[in-house]
Amino acid sequence: MYLRLLLFAVIAGDIFVHSQLSVLSGLEDAALTYTGLAAKYGHPATTYKVTTEDGYILTLFRHPGNTSRPVLLVHGNTPTSDCFIDRGKGSLAITLAGLGYDVWAINIRGTRYSRSHVTLNPDTQPKQFFNYSFYEEAVYDLSATIDRVLTETAQKKLTVVSHSVGTTLLYVLGSEKPEYNDKINVGISLAPIAFLKNVRGYAGIILPYLLEITSLFADLGIEEVFSYEKTGTLLRLICDAQPFGYEVCVKIVLFGALGVDSNGFEMAYTPTFFGHYPGGSTRKIFQHLGQVYKRDKFANFDYGEDKNLQLYGTSEPPDFDLSKVTMKTALFVGEEDYLGTVKDAERLNQSLPNVVYYQVMPYKNFSHTDFVWGRQMAQNLFPYLLPVIDKYT
Repeated sequence: MYLRLLLFAVIAGDIFVHSQLSVLSGLEDAALTYTGLAAKYGHPATTYKVTTEDGYILTLFRHPGNTSRPVLLVHGNTPTSDCFIDRGKGSLAITLAGLGYDVWAINIRGTRYSRSHVTLNPDTQPKQFFNYSFYEEAVYDLSATIDRVLTETAQKKLTVVSHSVGTTLLYVLGSEKPEYNDKINVGISLAPIAFLKNVRGYAGIILPYLLEITSLFADLGIEEVFSYEKTGTLLRLICDAQPFGYEVCVKIVLFGALGVDSNGFEMAYTPTFFGHYPGGSTRKIFQHLGQVYKRDKFANFDYGEDKNLQLYGTSEPPDFDLSKVTMKTALFVGEEDYLGTVKDAERLNQSLPNVVYYQVMPYKNFSHTDFVWGRQMAQNLFPYLLPVIDKYT
């Protein structure tokens, strides 16, 4: 009996030690910024500042390459550009840089690297600073960034690769500023988000109550959500301890919200992920997403009848006209993606006028995280994505 107990203790101790060593190997990447990761993995990045028409100061990273082949990476809601590089050599940013593309990575307003404004202070004026949704991110942030990249590269067009709500910005921009359709070779959507009727998992449970939740946040004066400093610090404290962090933060919470793929998101990656996530968002963005779900319409922000009449000239907010999104579009969808579901993507595919490529990923467990954080992107994503980028860039 004692021998069996001793043997069990040795095995358990060995498993614990190896799990901790795996985690420690990721701690360096967890602590590095985008430029630190870029330097570590052999493709140093330069930093640019872009000031939008409404005064937000964005940080834009660039891996210099062939200037005739610019590619802009657009992150989704709550991450930063770190999502495109924190997988190191297996990341999309490093892979594209290694292939010679001129790679640019945006950081949307209010996130970790772009928490600045020419006059507003996010800490002392949060109600004014964080008063934006994905509409403003599209018509101001994305447009200004595209113009800056084209100016710096002396090109007329660029390729855009976006993820999650980053794809939403493409559709809003193409609809609200149609002239930008002609500035994009192809708009590539990884886990496209426009319609939310068929969202699954925890998100499907929360979405029906999202308007009430964001209304409560407004009453409490909470405008910034999922901040890198506040929420991120708490998550790192809880989720970095292994194996607890992986079992609870990843397998229960993350997989429950975004889709299950333990092969694509392993325990050793957990500290790296939470070292960079979340990057910041706003209450208003989630309120807008709640409106999209409740009204089942991809439409402008609903301010209420009186303000809608003032802003839009109609009592209800107008839909974004997807028929105006004439840029070539490629849609990549995962069967295990709980947010960008196949059914909603098929509806979007029928609504866009110029879809040149539509791919439901063959890997059956392909989830929302696998498009940017997946361990097996080289096998499950890049063989489909890279030829599209090459063809149209």
